Formats: sequence, structure tokens, C-alpha cells
Amino acid sequence: RLTMNKPTTFTVIATATILAACSQPAFAPTAPQSQPNPLTPAKAQTLLYVSDLGANAVDVYPYPTGKLLQTLTGFGSVETLCSDKAGDVFVVDEAGPVDVFAHGGTTPIRQLQTSGAPEGCAVDPVTGNLAVTNLSSYLYGTIAIYPKAKGKPKQYFNSMVNSTYFCTYDDKGNLFVDGNNHSAEPIFLELPKGKSGFRVMKINKNVQSPSGMQWDGKYVAVGDKGAGLVYRVDSDGKVAQTIKLKQAPDIYQFWLEGTTLVGPNDQGGGPIGFWHYPAGGSPTHILRGPLEPLGVTVSAAK
Repeated sequence: RLTMNKPTTFTVIATATILAACSQPAFAPTAPQSQPNPLTPAKAQTLLYVSDLGANAVDVYPYPTGKLLQTLTGFGSVETLCSDKAGDVFVVDEAGPVDVFAHGGTTPIRQLQTSGAPEGCAVDPVTGNLAVTNLSSYLYGTIAIYPKAKGKPKQYFNSMVNSTYFCTYDDKGNLFVDGNNHSAEPIFLELPKGKSGFRVMKINKNVQSPSGMQWDGKYVAVGDKGAGLVYRVDSDGKVAQTIKLKQAPDIYQFWLEGTTLVGPNDQGGGPIGFWHYPAGGSPTHILRGPLEPLGVTVSAAK
């Protein structure tokens, strides 16, 4: 997992066209397994999924709190998570595929081919397409987009981007991405729906290390790892609000569930915190358990 500590300011760069789109090579991994603790009774519950870098596993809890229900294992190198409105959960594996689990499921319903080092994901609520970021692929940071979250992806890359970390779609199908340029400086991009090129934007804040991203219904919430901050950013790159998350200096990926922000502090086995969103402040409650929690997602009950 890439960690960035260099403070910098987002820079303005002209809109750049996507240089190429191609299918990725096939990958035939072994499907992850789960511990023998079936989730069948929990399928009617809303569930919290937490990726645990220390155990290389995904833990499943009733949302918002509760006793551990299930631990999914067998991944190559588990990273972050996302989910769609149907409740399907996408587990990004840096060493292998994206594993797709049905809500409450214990084995993948399908696996999506990857290459490079996949890192983050997001599902378009308009089309159902899945976007996956990549820390290392070819010469540039890439975005792989899987139509309807199935089959082989098309991979888009931009010559100004070195690595991509996290992404999110808004409610109109526009894709937002954060990452680093070739000078190891944070960069923030938009791929407008129906367009063929990324728009690289300026954000009027110093961001040390961009982390999780998620659309909150009005703004793109952008995390700053190591600072305990979340910025609400409009489509022009203007920060409308800075949210301070107390007791959470090192959140890597967070998830917005209505008026709640859920995020794990991944330093030293830190707990999973729950904050009022967009108020921030002190957590309303915490959940302990994973060795090194990294990413989270909430899967709605069917």
C-alpha cells in the first residue's frame, strides 16, 4: 500500500485526453474461502464489511455495531472495498482479482480480472459500471471500468498521472479520482459522463495524502490521510467544508452511510470509528477487532 506524506497543493492542468483503452490480461486466481460460520441468518441485516490488512481478510459485522459474524479469507493481498445498491460487495485484491460477494454471501459470485496493483473501487449508480483504480500498471496510473461490473474491463490511462488511489461516482455518473502525478504530488481528476478525457482540477487546500473518496449527495468527500480531515469538494474544486474527525489521524478509506461516516484508523490496529456526517468531531462510537483495518463498506439488506 502506498503512503504519501509530502505536503502539496493541487495544481491546475489543462484537460487531457485518454491515451488508450484496452482489455486487461486474464487472471485465474483461487477463489477466497470463508471461515465456517454461515451468514444465512444475517442476510436480512445491513452489514458492515471491514478489510483487515494485518490478517489479509475481510470481517463482517451487523451494521452499525455488533458481534463479528463472518471472516472471509484466502485473498492474495486484500485492499479496499465498495458496494452497490443491490448489496453486492466488491473486494479489491492487490495481488489478484476483484472478488464479488452477494450480500451476506460466503464465497464469491464472480471474480473480475485485474492487472497491476488494484487499489480502490466505486460503482456507478446510473449504469452499474465498476471503476477500479490502480497503483501500478503500465507507465501511468489507470482506471479500469467494467461494464455492469462484469466481464473484461476497458482500461483508461492518462500520461500526467502516475498512480490512482480512490474513486467515486456522483448521482449523474461522473467519475472522480484521486492519485499522484509523476512528481509524487496529489492530483484530482474528473471523467465526466459521456466524455473521453479526464479533467484535472485544482483544489484550494493543501492535501498531504489523498485517501478515500465518496459522493455525499451534493459534494465529493475527499479524505486527507494522516491529517484526520475530510474535505467536501464541489465540481469546480472549491472546498465547501472541512470536516475534522477527532481520534482518527490515519483513516485510509471511509464509507458514507446516510448521515454517518465510518472509517478505520489503520495505524497500530486502531479502531473503526463512526462519526456524524458532515459534522465530524468526536466519534459517536467505535468498534474494535481487526488487526489493521484498512477499508470499509456497508451492504444494505435485501
